[in-house]
Amino acid sequence: MRKAESNWDLRRIDRSFPYLRVLMRGRPARREDDPKHPPMDRGHRAKIFAPFDALDGFSDLIGQKNRLREETALEKTEENICMPWEDP
Repeated sequence: MRKAESNWDLRRIDRSFPYLRVLMRGRPARREDDPKHPPMDRGHRAKIFAPFDALDGFSDLIGQKNRLREETALEKTEENICMPWEDP
């Protein structure tokens, strides 16, 4: 297994940093022939990290609330608009 390289500039990190040893070890090197953790294909990986709706229906509810607010605001402005032929 090859030695992992660190991406940190260790000269700029305080020596009392509690995880300095972990940083010095660097990122673990990946072995392509590892039978325990084979590489994941792009399709499966994309499916895992695709955005999802955590609160099912929440975005629909927010959209409905916004539409109601817009309608109410429109009705209030229509009530306050005075046509030239109407009495104020």
